[in-house]
Amino acid sequence: MAGSPAIGASQQKTDFYGGKLTLNSKPLDALTLTWGVDAEHETFDANQQFFDLNKAAASGGMKLDNAYNVGRYPGYSITNLAPFLQSSYDFSAITLSGGVRYQYTENKVDDFIGYAQQQGIATGRATSADAVPGGKTDYNNLLFNAGILGHLTERQQLWFNFSQGFEIPDLAKYYGSGTYQLVNGHYRLVNSVNVNDSKLDGIKVDAYELGWRFTGDNLRTQIAGYYSLSDKTININKSDMTINVEDDERRIYGVEGQVDYFFTDSEWSTGTNFNVIKSETRVDGKWEKLTVDSASPSKMSAWVTWAPGDWTLRVQSTQTFDLSDEAGKRIEGYNTVDLLGSYLLPVGQAEL
Repeated sequence: MAGSPAIGASQQKTDFYGGKLTLNSKPLDALTLTWGVDAEHETFDANQQFFDLNKAAASGGMKLDNAYNVGRYPGYSITNLAPFLQSSYDFSAITLSGGVRYQYTENKVDDFIGYAQQQGIATGRATSADAVPGGKTDYNNLLFNAGILGHLTERQQLWFNFSQGFEIPDLAKYYGSGTYQLVNGHYRLVNSVNVNDSKLDGIKVDAYELGWRFTGDNLRTQIAGYYSLSDKTININKSDMTINVEDDERRIYGVEGQVDYFFTDSEWSTGTNFNVIKSETRVDGKWEKLTVDSASPSKMSAWVTWAPGDWTLRVQSTQTFDLSDEAGKRIEGYNTVDLLGSYLLPVGQAEL
């Protein structure tokens, strides 16, 4: 049973495929229209294998014999279909852009016997169990975007963008849980988080970005500030196994930038980038840090690049900074150093 000493290994499998059809037209010299459709399909399943604990302990964990297998999360499929229209119009000093996207999402979730109850059956504590029922849900969303790009000089640009997005939390970690009662060797389902009774609401996000870039002969740089806001936060209530959609705003904002310098008459260049990010949620009218398992840390990178002929070689160092939350939990920062390489092929390139 869950909570008892055990040695196990889990496997999660995701299959994804999709496609995009895009058509472009110019009804006017300054007007460009792009329309088309995105289609995506994803399937997911997960299982966990448990090993014979006595044999594993006797061998110091070197010998692992399979004892039993259980499902780890309910399987699901997600289908997205999204027709879109995007436009841009060039004036002498500015470019205006805007678009609309209709997104249809269909989720199918499989029936699922609780994770702990599967272990109970596998270990002989019970003989059968009710399944948390699966089902199907769909979502319809109309999303907009708009932007303005100003050509300050031949080498400088200033832009402002607005866009909307739609996201659904991880289905497998919300559906398929239940409260059970063991009666005569059978796990009877008392209540559960299932598709029919606790539909998982999606979250629509509004995002804003203001930025500036300079493109010189040797120096190229840009900096941008960003801000995204959603008016919902999704939490799961473990006491009664329901999903709650809380009207707690969540915001993510920060500043990111990059500088590249290409040495004159040389195969060498250097650069750096950074992303300073803050993630917060509104609790009782006050903004508080998101938990460390939901927030992202700030980062900074620096690199040196050598590009002789068709080769490109880069040494890069990335510093990830400390992250903490209101509960005092903390993730320590760390540094990584990478050697990256690529070779230009007649078609495409090979990367290492």
